[in-house]
Amino acid sequence: MCGIVGIYSDKTTYLNSDISNMLQHITYRGPDDEGIIAFDTKKKKIIKSKGNLLFGHKRLSILDLSPKGHQPMSNKDKSLWITYNGEIFNFKEIRKELEKKGYSFVSNTDTEVILYAYEEYEKKCLDLFRGFFAFCIYDVKKEELFLARDRLGSKPLKYYFDGNTFAFASEMKSFYSIKEIEKNISLDSISEYLSLKYIPAPKTIFKDISKLCAGNYMTFSLKNKKLKINKYWEPVFEPKIDINYTEAKIKTKEILADSINIRMISDVPVGIFLSGGIDSSSIVALLREKEQNEINTFSVGFSDTKFDERKYAKEISKIFNTNHQEFIVEPNLTNDLEMIVNNYDEPFADPSMIPTYYLAKEVSKYVKVVLGGDGADEMLGGYKRYSIHLRNSFLNILPKKFLKFNNSFISKIPYAPNKSKGYGKIARIVESLSGDLIDTYYLRLTGYSKKQKFHLFDSDIKQIETPIWNDEIYNYFKRHQNLSNIDKLMVIDQITHLPEYILTKSDISGMANSLETRAPFIDVKFIEWVNKLDSSFKIKNYSKRILKDILLETGVPKHIIHRKKAGFTPPLKKWLRKEDSLLKYFMLDKNSILSFLNKNIMQKMYNHNIANDYNLSNQLWVILVLGIWMEKNKDYIEMDFYDRFDK
Repeated sequence: MCGIVGIYSDKTTYLNSDISNMLQHITYRGPDDEGIIAFDTKKKKIIKSKGNLLFGHKRLSILDLSPKGHQPMSNKDKSLWITYNGEIFNFKEIRKELEKKGYSFVSNTDTEVILYAYEEYEKKCLDLFRGFFAFCIYDVKKEELFLARDRLGSKPLKYYFDGNTFAFASEMKSFYSIKEIEKNISLDSISEYLSLKYIPAPKTIFKDISKLCAGNYMTFSLKNKKLKINKYWEPVFEPKIDINYTEAKIKTKEILADSINIRMISDVPVGIFLSGGIDSSSIVALLREKEQNEINTFSVGFSDTKFDERKYAKEISKIFNTNHQEFIVEPNLTNDLEMIVNNYDEPFADPSMIPTYYLAKEVSKYVKVVLGGDGADEMLGGYKRYSIHLRNSFLNILPKKFLKFNNSFISKIPYAPNKSKGYGKIARIVESLSGDLIDTYYLRLTGYSKKQKFHLFDSDIKQIETPIWNDEIYNYFKRHQNLSNIDKLMVIDQITHLPEYILTKSDISGMANSLETRAPFIDVKFIEWVNKLDSSFKIKNYSKRILKDILLETGVPKHIIHRKKAGFTPPLKKWLRKEDSLLKYFMLDKNSILSFLNKNIMQKMYNHNIANDYNLSNQLWVILVLGIWMEKNKDYIEMDFYDRFDK
């Protein structure tokens, strides 16, 4: 688990110190070691302190803690160089196959295995890897860079290309020190953030910087300066596997157990986030069936008992005899809120980012690696919103003229802050009838509706007419036209919500504390199995049916398995009351960096929430995070503020 950077130019020579400055922004991703390599690509040689292609690496040592794991790393003849972030959990199996083909290794790292897998299989090497990764390989002979991101996007990879300069990094903060990289804010990205609470790939907050989408690889030719992006993997739901429920349950348990056990591979201690919920309890239960040694578990709670689930975690710990530690989160938001928001290299507004950060901070004092239950809801139908939204399946047959009329009508409905009463309720109903099942799914994600953004952006009709989802979603459904409605919703979450929201939170919270987080539920073998199971195996009478039934057989009592889903929900209203002065500044002050939003609407929104005990606290949180992030990064954002946006 590490941080990576790189830069190339056919017109500019960069110094090692330039790369060092890029790495300085992400030191926490790899505090154990730093490496820099510089090339003259025209002469195809390494030079000591400068070049037109440079790689940088920050290392968090997990496998082979010796200097042999130092990066950037090369193969024996130095025709391939890599800077890499991630873990390949089946690297030992791949290594054995490569050794049969005559390859020899000098380290016990998965990094070296990636290099020789690429040398042998080229881009097809990606099909072999079980794990998470983001890397760049410089192929000296081909004069080409090969970059890839794992199937579900657990590891981030951002890039910039203007025709001359090409740069990549784990986080966009690394681009701040390179003056050639333009950093103009995108209003379109802010709009998507307001709807989803994150900015979906390939967009970023900056107009000219992009994310490599999950399951994609990129090649950049140094000869002709051409950049090409290809998809090598996507979730597939058909054809369904012909199997009965009992057989499916046995096989699902077997695959999940293997996914858990393979993620225990490490040369440093490993722990488990244990919330007492279904997902993390499953990890502990299945691990205990094979693991006789001590299992370290960690949980976090709140002093407000309404949001505290520690008693369930304690019960699971007692059943499976784990070495359990728990922490009480009393966030010092006055001191830490701006820092936590700024850990993310663009606006990100999941409120559970706060307790997740503090949990990672405490856990990192004991272990370097931790397993968590991320991905179970997206793979096994765990969200309540699935069953709620499926009631709207009739939207798929509504006439297009009717939908178009609704879009026009939305703009004429007066603004109302509360979406559950009066004009607010009318607007929400009309908007929910303004697209098919896929188009309107975003309304379940508690951000801002198109109607609300229409007013926030001073009646820009574009906010109503533009689809929320990116082209990747619609292209997917063109290729897979016979999916069930439930599978369609899970596709959206697996392509967008999981990589760019759930896994981003885990990566950033962990890396900010030099902690590697691993998620067994997103193992490629598990995903490709459960996606092709009949939907009734996942959702029938209750959500995550097959996982809950597996867990019941391990000895977990029914009152834990079938209790109400809580998630990692913090006391957001309480926090906002404490931060009211900051919230008031960003929403109401004429000097606020958010003054490009409609101040009259912000005033109404603020007044409504104060009068109604922050009943739209999620939306206030989205605004607060946006304001904090932009304020913290204003010195790096280019151009006069009011002229920056690409309207």
